[in-house]
Amino acid sequence: MPRFKQIEIDVEVNRAIEQARLSFAESENEILRRLLLKSRVAKTAIHARAPAPPSPQGPPRARGLWTVELSGARESAANLRDAYGLLLRRLAERFPDFLERFSHEKARSRRFVARNGLHLYGTAPHLAGKHAKPLVDGWFFDTNLSTVQVAQRVRIAARLCGLPYGKDVRILDDLREI
Repeated sequence: MPRFKQIEIDVEVNRAIEQARLSFAESENEILRRLLLKSRVAKTAIHARAPAPPSPQGPPRARGLWTVELSGARESAANLRDAYGLLLRRLAERFPDFLERFSHEKARSRRFVARNGLHLYGTAPHLAGKHAKPLVDGWFFDTNLSTVQVAQRVRIAARLCGLPYGKDVRILDDLREI
Protein backbone atom coordinates (compact mmCIF):
# COMPACT_ATOMS: atom_id res chain seq x y z
CA MET A 1 0.00 0.00 0.00
CA PRO A 2 1.49 3.37 -0.99
CA ARG A 3 2.23 5.94 1.67
CA PHE A 4 1.05 9.49 1.15
CA LYS A 5 2.30 12.82 2.43
CA GLN A 6 0.10 15.92 2.55
CA ILE A 7 1.63 19.10 1.05
CA GLU A 8 0.43 22.67 0.67
CA ILE A 9 0.36 24.22 -2.80
CA ASP A 10 -0.65 27.66 -4.01
CA VAL A 11 -3.40 28.44 -6.51
CA GLU A 12 -0.99 28.77 -9.44
CA VAL A 13 0.52 25.30 -8.84
CA ASN A 14 -2.97 23.83 -8.45
CA ARG A 15 -3.96 25.47 -11.75
CA ALA A 16 -0.95 23.87 -13.48
CA ILE A 17 -1.90 20.46 -12.10
CA GLU A 18 -5.50 20.86 -13.27
CA GLN A 19 -4.40 22.00 -16.73
CA ALA A 20 -2.23 18.87 -17.06
CA ARG A 21 -5.18 16.60 -16.19
CA LEU A 22 -5.90 14.06 -18.94
CA SER A 23 -9.18 12.80 -17.47
CA PHE A 24 -11.39 13.35 -14.44
CA ALA A 25 -10.46 9.87 -13.23
CA GLU A 26 -6.79 10.91 -12.89
CA SER A 27 -5.82 11.88 -9.33
CA GLU A 28 -3.53 14.79 -8.49
CA ASN A 29 -0.88 12.28 -7.43
CA GLU A 30 -1.09 10.52 -10.81
CA ILE A 31 -0.77 13.87 -12.63
CA LEU A 32 2.29 14.85 -10.59
CA ARG A 33 3.82 11.38 -11.02
CA ARG A 34 3.36 11.62 -14.78
CA LEU A 35 4.80 15.15 -14.94
CA LEU A 36 7.65 14.79 -12.47
CA LEU A 37 8.80 11.27 -13.18
CA LYS A 38 8.54 11.33 -16.98
CA SER A 39 12.08 12.75 -17.26
CA ARG A 40 13.44 9.77 -15.29
CA VAL A 41 11.61 7.37 -17.62
CA ALA A 42 12.74 9.29 -20.71
CA LYS A 43 16.40 9.04 -19.69
CA THR A 44 16.23 5.27 -19.44
CA ALA A 45 14.17 4.68 -22.61
CA ILE A 46 16.00 2.88 -25.40
CA HIS A 47 13.60 3.81 -28.20
CA ALA A 48 13.02 7.26 -29.66
CA ARG A 49 10.45 9.35 -27.87
CA ALA A 50 7.24 10.37 -29.61
CA PRO A 51 6.77 14.12 -30.00
CA ALA A 52 5.31 15.74 -26.90
CA PRO A 53 1.70 16.93 -27.09
CA PRO A 54 1.21 20.69 -27.23
CA SER A 55 1.43 22.47 -23.89
CA PRO A 56 -1.99 22.72 -22.20
CA GLN A 57 -1.19 26.30 -21.21
CA GLY A 58 0.03 27.44 -24.63
CA PRO A 59 -0.01 31.09 -25.63
CA PRO A 60 -2.90 33.23 -24.41
CA ARG A 61 -5.86 33.20 -26.73
CA ALA A 62 -6.01 36.41 -28.75
CA ARG A 63 -9.24 37.86 -30.09
CA GLY A 64 -9.74 41.34 -31.42
CA LEU A 65 -7.54 44.38 -31.07
CA TRP A 66 -7.79 45.29 -27.40
CA THR A 67 -6.65 48.66 -26.12
CA VAL A 68 -6.62 50.15 -22.63
CA GLU A 69 -6.80 53.94 -22.30
CA LEU A 70 -6.00 55.71 -19.05
CA SER A 71 -5.78 59.51 -19.05
CA GLY A 72 -4.86 59.60 -22.73
CA ALA A 73 -2.17 56.87 -22.55
CA ARG A 74 -2.92 53.81 -24.70
CA GLU A 75 -1.65 50.25 -24.23
CA SER A 76 -2.44 47.16 -26.28
CA ALA A 77 -3.55 43.80 -24.92
CA ALA A 78 -3.91 40.35 -26.49
CA ASN A 79 -7.44 39.72 -25.24
CA LEU A 80 -10.17 41.02 -22.94
CA ARG A 81 -8.76 39.26 -19.86
CA ASP A 82 -5.34 40.87 -20.39
CA ALA A 83 -6.91 44.29 -21.05
CA TYR A 84 -8.94 44.08 -17.83
CA GLY A 85 -5.90 42.98 -15.80
CA LEU A 86 -3.75 45.73 -17.34
CA LEU A 87 -6.30 48.40 -16.48
CA LEU A 88 -6.56 47.16 -12.87
CA ARG A 89 -2.74 47.19 -12.54
CA ARG A 90 -2.49 50.73 -13.92
CA LEU A 91 -5.21 51.97 -11.56
CA ALA A 92 -3.44 50.26 -8.62
CA GLU A 93 -0.16 51.99 -9.56
CA ARG A 94 -1.85 55.36 -9.76
CA PHE A 95 -4.18 55.02 -6.76
CA PRO A 96 -2.50 53.09 -3.90
CA ASP A 97 -5.74 52.34 -2.02
CA PHE A 98 -7.69 51.33 -5.16
CA LEU A 99 -7.41 47.53 -4.80
CA GLU A 100 -8.43 47.62 -1.15
CA ARG A 101 -11.53 49.68 -2.02
CA PHE A 102 -12.26 47.57 -5.13
CA SER A 103 -12.06 44.39 -3.01
CA HIS A 104 -15.24 45.44 -1.20
CA GLU A 105 -17.17 45.48 -4.48
CA LYS A 106 -18.86 42.31 -5.66
CA ALA A 107 -21.52 40.96 -7.98
CA ARG A 108 -23.77 38.41 -6.27
CA SER A 109 -21.31 36.25 -4.33
CA ARG A 110 -18.19 37.05 -6.41
CA ARG A 111 -15.65 39.64 -5.38
CA PHE A 112 -13.91 41.68 -8.07
CA VAL A 113 -10.43 41.32 -6.50
CA ALA A 114 -9.15 39.54 -3.40
CA ARG A 115 -5.93 38.78 -1.52
CA ASN A 116 -6.63 35.06 -1.93
CA GLY A 117 -7.89 33.58 -5.20
CA LEU A 118 -10.28 31.31 -3.29
CA HIS A 119 -12.01 34.35 -1.78
CA LEU A 120 -13.03 35.67 -5.20
CA TYR A 121 -15.74 33.06 -5.71
CA GLY A 122 -17.73 32.92 -2.48
CA THR A 123 -19.92 29.83 -2.87
CA ALA A 124 -17.85 28.38 -5.76
CA PRO A 125 -14.19 28.37 -4.61
CA HIS A 126 -13.43 25.50 -7.02
CA LEU A 127 -13.39 28.13 -9.80
CA ALA A 128 -10.23 29.69 -8.36
CA GLY A 129 -7.96 27.01 -9.79
CA LYS A 130 -8.85 27.94 -13.35
CA HIS A 131 -10.03 31.55 -13.20
CA ALA A 132 -8.24 33.40 -10.36
CA LYS A 133 -5.23 35.17 -11.89
CA PRO A 134 -2.50 37.07 -10.03
CA LEU A 135 -2.70 40.83 -10.37
CA VAL A 136 -0.11 42.65 -8.21
CA ASP A 137 1.41 42.29 -4.74
CA GLY A 138 -0.63 39.26 -3.67
CA TRP A 139 -3.90 40.41 -5.22
CA PHE A 140 -5.96 38.20 -7.56
CA PHE A 141 -8.70 39.03 -10.04
CA ASP A 142 -11.54 37.04 -11.60
CA THR A 143 -11.10 36.15 -15.29
CA ASN A 144 -14.29 34.12 -15.74
CA LEU A 145 -16.18 37.12 -17.09
CA SER A 146 -18.13 38.15 -20.16
CA THR A 147 -17.48 41.41 -21.99
CA VAL A 148 -20.58 42.90 -20.33
CA GLN A 149 -19.32 41.90 -16.86
CA VAL A 150 -15.88 43.41 -17.53
CA ALA A 151 -17.51 46.61 -18.80
CA GLN A 152 -19.58 46.88 -15.61
CA ARG A 153 -16.54 46.26 -13.40
CA VAL A 154 -14.26 48.77 -15.12
CA ARG A 155 -16.96 51.43 -14.80
CA ILE A 156 -17.09 50.75 -11.05
CA ALA A 157 -13.27 50.83 -10.89
CA ALA A 158 -13.19 54.18 -12.70
CA ARG A 159 -15.85 55.62 -10.37
CA LEU A 160 -13.87 54.49 -7.28
CA CYS A 161 -10.85 56.36 -8.65
CA GLY A 162 -12.88 59.47 -9.46
CA LEU A 163 -12.29 59.07 -13.21
CA PRO A 164 -15.08 59.30 -15.79
CA TYR A 165 -15.41 56.12 -17.87
CA GLY A 166 -15.42 56.94 -21.56
CA LYS A 167 -13.21 59.97 -21.08
CA ASP A 168 -10.27 59.16 -18.78
CA VAL A 169 -10.75 55.38 -18.62
CA ARG A 170 -11.70 53.06 -21.49
CA ILE A 171 -11.25 49.53 -22.75
CA LEU A 172 -11.61 49.29 -26.51
CA ASP A 173 -12.24 46.24 -28.68
CA ASP A 174 -11.08 47.03 -32.21
CA LEU A 175 -11.40 50.72 -31.27
CA ARG A 176 -15.00 50.27 -30.05
CA GLU A 177 -15.60 51.05 -26.39
CA ILE A 178 -16.94 48.16 -24.34
